[in-house]
Amino acid sequence: MRGNGWSSGARQIVDCAKESVPVRPMQQQQLILIPTVVRYLKWLSINAKSFNVGSYRRADTPQPSAEFFNTGNTQGERMRRAAAEAAVSDMLKWFGEGGHVGVLDATNSTKARRAWIKQQCDAKGYECLFVESRCDDEKLVLNNVLSVKTSSPDYVGQDPEDAVKDFMERIRNYEKVYQSVEVNEDVTFVKLINVGSQVVINSVQNYLQTRIIYFTMNLHIAPRSIWLSRVKYARTRLFGIC
Repeated sequence: MRGNGWSSGARQIVDCAKESVPVRPMQQQQLILIPTVVRYLKWLSINAKSFNVGSYRRADTPQPSAEFFNTGNTQGERMRRAAAEAAVSDMLKWFGEGGHVGVLDATNSTKARRAWIKQQCDAKGYECLFVESRCDDEKLVLNNVLSVKTSSPDYVGQDPEDAVKDFMERIRNYEKVYQSVEVNEDVTFVKLINVGSQVVINSVQNYLQTRIIYFTMNLHIAPRSIWLSRVKYARTRLFGIC
């Protein structure tokens, strides 16, 4: 056991799915969540690494249109599946080289996809924690969509209005197949709803999962104001009056 209370022989997969209801991926939240979780784990002296499925996909399709994500697009589905398989394969290989926590960064929006991920990990004896970020707050969704034009590699160099229009169409394609993670899937998960205003936790298995869940629950991802107050020194304090 290491000093932070977890077994050094353990291997953990954190699947970070970015979803919303009906399905509105909180991409800006994901861009913050993933690297922050990885940095936190490294701060705990845990060997952690993220595997972004989008990066694998962009090797062949750097800036796909929304049509690429249409469920009826068989070629797009095949390429997206290949990217996911490559990311999972590299993650499992990395575990064999001494990795401890792999963060699979992808939109795994169907029960079938999550079951496949769990099957791959169970075969190697690795535990899974699914992290789902959902949003049904229209204002938050709009702010997220507007942020895509400056944060997503898929829209670099494109006209901002065209980027937003295409991303909204991509969301509608996700909506066609979206299935929120549920208890009957027999998996460990945490749902962060509306940027953490509501949290649902299911079947936590170990200490490390608890640390990850607690950390994600306390992240402040949405913009907020922080007020600093400088208290003027008063003579009355000398006499203990205040």
